[in-house]
Amino acid sequence: MRNYNRKKLLMLVAGGTGGHIYPSLSLINKINDYNFVIITDQRGKGYYESFFKKKTLNFKIFIHKVTSPSQKNIIYKIISLFQILISFLKSLLIIMFQKPDVVMGFGGYPSVAPILAAKIWNVPSIIHEQNAVIGRGNKLLSKISNILALSFVETKKIENIKNVIFTGNPVRQEFEQIGKNSYIKSISKKPFTILIYGGSLGASYFSKQLTSIICSLPEEIKKEIKVIQQVRVEDLETVKNNYRIHKIEAEISSFFQDIPKKFQLAHLIITRSGGSTVAEILASCKPAIFVPLPNSFDNHQFENAKFFEINNCGWVFDQITNSKSDFEKLIRDIFRNKNQLIKVSQKIRELSHALSILRKSKTPSAFLSDLVLKMSNDPKKEINNLC
Repeated sequence: MRNYNRKKLLMLVAGGTGGHIYPSLSLINKINDYNFVIITDQRGKGYYESFFKKKTLNFKIFIHKVTSPSQKNIIYKIISLFQILISFLKSLLIIMFQKPDVVMGFGGYPSVAPILAAKIWNVPSIIHEQNAVIGRGNKLLSKISNILALSFVETKKIENIKNVIFTGNPVRQEFEQIGKNSYIKSISKKPFTILIYGGSLGASYFSKQLTSIICSLPEEIKKEIKVIQQVRVEDLETVKNNYRIHKIEAEISSFFQDIPKKFQLAHLIITRSGGSTVAEILASCKPAIFVPLPNSFDNHQFENAKFFEINNCGWVFDQITNSKSDFEKLIRDIFRNKNQLIKVSQKIRELSHALSILRKSKTPSAFLSDLVLKMSNDPKKEINNLC
C-alpha cells in the first residue's frame, strides 16, 4: 500500500453484489481526501478494481471468502461459521496494521466479521442498510456499531435499535443529474423507450415472460416503442429473435456499462426493486413498474417497491399473483395515457425533495460523507438528526 501521508483512513466492508457495492463507490467519490481499505468477497473484487483504475487514490483490497450461515444444510452452516471466524481473525490483523479512523459497513455477510473486529479495537463504525427491511447481518451488527444509517425512513425490524439515522442510499452523480432534467420535455421524444433490467445479474422472468408480454402488445404500440433490455447471456439470442420477429426496435445486452445513459433515454423503466435500483429511480425521477423478486429475504424487495406505490410514485406488479394479461393491460394503459407518467415523475420529485429536507438538503452521498467525517474527527461526539 502506498504512503498515506497521514491522511485519514476509511475502511469499507461490503458483500459482493451491486446493491452493496454501488453505495460504497458513491461514498468514495464524495470523500477523495481519504485513503481506503476495502474488505469484500471475490465477487466484489472486480467492482472495486474497475472503479479504482480510474482514480488516483491510495487503496488496498482484501478478499474474504464468506458465505451465508442461514443455509439449512448443517455442513454448509458449519463451513460458513468457520469462514466468518477466519474473516474475523484476518480483520483483527488488518485493523491493527492499517489503523482505520472509521469502519463503514454496507451489508452482506462479508461485513459481519470486520465490524465485530472494529468493536474489539474500539474503532468507530457505521453500518448502512439499503432496504426497507433490515437484513440479518445488519440487525446483528446494529447492536455493536455506533450508527445504523437507513435508506428508508420507516425501515422495518429496527425496533429497540438506538442511534439510527436516515441518510438515504448513495447513488452515482449521473442519476442525480438525470433527476434535475425535465421529464415533461423528454416524454415527447420518439420512440417511446422502455428500459427493462432485472438487477446486476438479469432475470429469467424478464427474459421470457416479460419479453412475451411486450411482443403481445397491439401493433400500433409496437411500432412506436423501443426496448432497451438486460437479459441473461443464455437468453440473449432468443430475446433478440423474438423482438426481431415482432418488428420491435430493441437494444439487447447481458450487461450495460452505461446504465445512467439508458436511464436518461427511458420514458418508462421496468425493473426489480433492490435497494440500489429504487434509490436510482428516486434520484432520477423516472417512472417505473417494479417487479419485486419473489424470494427476496423477508420480502424486502416488495417492501422497497411498496414505499413507492403508497406515495403514488410508481406501480408494483407481483409476478406470482398477477397474470401476463394484467401486465400487458398495465403497459397498454400507461402508453395510451402518458400523463400518468408525467404525474408519477412529479410525485417522485416531490418525494425526493421531502426526503432531502430530512438530510438538510444534501444528497445521500454528501450526507453520509459528512457523517463519516464527523465520526472520524470525534468518535465520541453525539450525532444529531437521529431518527
